Parts: sequence; C-alpha cells; structure tokens
Amino acid sequence: MPRCALVTGCSAGGIGSALVEELHAQGLRVYATARSPAKMDHLAKLPNVTLVTLDVADPASIAAAVDTVRQDLSSHGDSLDVLINNAGQSLVSPALDTSIDKAKSLFDVNFWGVIAVTQAFTPLLQAAQNGSTLVNVCSISGFLYAPWMSAYNASKAALMSWSETLRLELQPFNIRVISLVTGSVATNVMSHSELTLPENSLYQKALSEIQLRGVGKDVSNKSAPAAFAREVVKDVLGGATGPVWRGAMASMVKFMSKYMPTSVLDRAMKGGTGLDKLP
Repeated sequence: MPRCALVTGCSAGGIGSALVEELHAQGLRVYATARSPAKMDHLAKLPNVTLVTLDVADPASIAAAVDTVRQDLSSHGDSLDVLINNAGQSLVSPALDTSIDKAKSLFDVNFWGVIAVTQAFTPLLQAAQNGSTLVNVCSISGFLYAPWMSAYNASKAALMSWSETLRLELQPFNIRVISLVTGSVATNVMSHSELTLPENSLYQKALSEIQLRGVGKDVSNKSAPAAFAREVVKDVLGGATGPVWRGAMASMVKFMSKYMPTSVLDRAMKGGTGLDKLP
C-alpha cells in the first residue's frame, strides 16, 4: 500500500485539491503543492497533509520543493510512492489570434513543467522499494480539435505522447506511469471572463460563443471533482497503467476519436462554436 503522494496544482476548486483530499481519505500522507500556498489554506487543516510551495515553471522552486520533500520523507522514514502531475492552465483564443508569448507560457506549465517536475522527483520515486506510480494529467482535448483551444489542445496532445513514451522507459525501474485522459470536470480552470479579440480578428462574429467557452459555460455535462478523484485514486491504488480515461464525456471521446468518421467528428466539434456565423 503506497504511503506518501505528491500532487501539483492543488489550489482550491481544482482537480488537484480533490485528489489530495481523496488520497488523504485513503490513508496516505500527502504533499499538496501550488505556486501560491494561500490558495491551499483549505487543505492545511487535514492531518498528514503538508503544504509545499511549487511553481512548476520555475527551476529554483522545483529544486527547493524536492529538498523539502526529501528531508521530510527522511525524517519519517518514508519514500515517495505516488507523484501526480496535475498543475495546468487553459487558454481560449482563435489560433490566428493567439499570443505566441501566452502560448509559450501555457506550454511552460502544461508540458515543460511536467517534464521538469518529473525529472526532479524521479530519484525519489525510484527509491520506493515496492515500486511507485507517476500520474500525468492529460485531457480529452489532446484527442479532439475543439475550436478556440488550439494551444491548449496541442499542449495536452504533446503531454500524452511524452507520457506514454516515458511509461515504456520507466518500466525497467518499477515505476508505473498512468496517462490520465481527463474528461469534463467541474473546476475553475476555465476562468477567462474578460476574453476579447483583436479589432481585426476574423472571428468577431463568434465572440459570444468564444466567451462562453472561455468560462466553461459551453459544456453542461461535468463530473464532480470529488467523484472524479475517487475513481482516479482507485486506479492509482489498484495498479492501473497506461491511458486511463476518467471524467464526464471521457468514454464517449475515446470511442469518437477512434471510430467516428472525420466529417461527423468535425460537425460535433463545430457545433455551438459560432463558426457557422462566419463566411
């Protein structure tokens, strides 16, 4: 039975926070991390949950977090059994209007940050005598081409490919890798409430639909974070490996991406996006 886990991106109202609470409920000691510790105050009251500052896009922050966790593990005589790379950002914008700097910042968190955290913490995972588990939170967006989310879709597709390659490379070291293909979950990750477009944008007529997507109101079918976390922790503790599809619409997207003709999938992706308003 794993005894210690670390989760990135644990701010209130997100998947990471729900995972910490469920891991704690299952008896694990948990390191909850976030760039801003104040956003994890709700977790501070839980026994055996340690708050650690960690900005996944900052090498110095990652190094400091590794030192903190290593020292704490040593003082308890424990090892790091589970690492969940959950920290992530969203970006909603037409592909032609997307700021390159914002897209790079997105990849710094969603892709490069995962790589950096994994490289830094893998020695602690490798030290676990009975094997360990690495979970990379991917997304159904990596399998779909949802309009207005091109950079986010690309970051999650890249993460999925990297995660599955890493799964093979870590097998000799008894580290299981789960590529968690996350469906729609009711979190606050979609919070682009002041989204606008450049005056010369080709997509001005679709602005209202883009803004709905920006705040996550274009999708009504969402899993509750607690229910989602229960399923994921069950997968982690149950020995799952490889792609694991969890959350609302995940099973449907798994089927659609494999078997639905491109023309039918395109119609599904374009529905309600405002693209029908354009010439």
